[in-house]
Amino acid sequence: MKVIEDVVVPRNSGKSFKMKKGQIIRVSAESVVDFACFNLHNLRERFDQARTKTNQRRVFISTGHKLYSKLNNPMMTILEDTYKGTHDMQYGTCSKSGYDEWWRLWQQGGEWLRRDFDMRSIKKREDLPDHGCWENFQQGLEGYDIAPEDMPSPFNMFQGMEITPDGKILRMIDKYHPEPGKPDHMDLRAEMDLLVVVSACPEMDNKGKAVRVTIYDAKDDE
Repeated sequence: MKVIEDVVVPRNSGKSFKMKKGQIIRVSAESVVDFACFNLHNLRERFDQARTKTNQRRVFISTGHKLYSKLNNPMMTILEDTYKGTHDMQYGTCSKSGYDEWWRLWQQGGEWLRRDFDMRSIKKREDLPDHGCWENFQQGLEGYDIAPEDMPSPFNMFQGMEITPDGKILRMIDKYHPEPGKPDHMDLRAEMDLLVVVSACPEMDNKGKAVRVTIYDAKDDE
């Protein structure tokens, strides 16, 4: 396959990419990646977590599954997925306001936050990221007519997630992190012309890493 674009997105930053129908994007990472996409010719049509889950009757997607838009159109198909955990479609993007709120809840004795903060040696607000994927999406989509409040909840790649029988959401990021220097990857094929946005998540303890994005033209294989 011919490489169209090959870019490293720095930690805690965002970037967008244009894709033609049939092209393939590979997202390679050792940490969480927030991912969303828009119809390039109608930016009001965008990825939708709910349609993606409802149409496939599942909360976790991987190889062979599709990303759907709010208008119920297939936007992307997952061709390959090397991640050993389950990717998240319950959470939204992390953000400065979100980290501020987590700090406030921790101060009030939030139990799950106390466990996570203790495990990561978080003792003060400055130990948390100063911004997150919400701001990174805005950075990556600068110049496009997409209001911040209209950004979709993302497909959180490599954000290990489990759901208990009683409905609790368990973040299992640490359990499934790739080995250092051996990133996992996901390949997705565009089912329409797209604008894709990627954020290299800082993660709660600021240990998120840079993300490599490669776009291929698959026509050579036809």
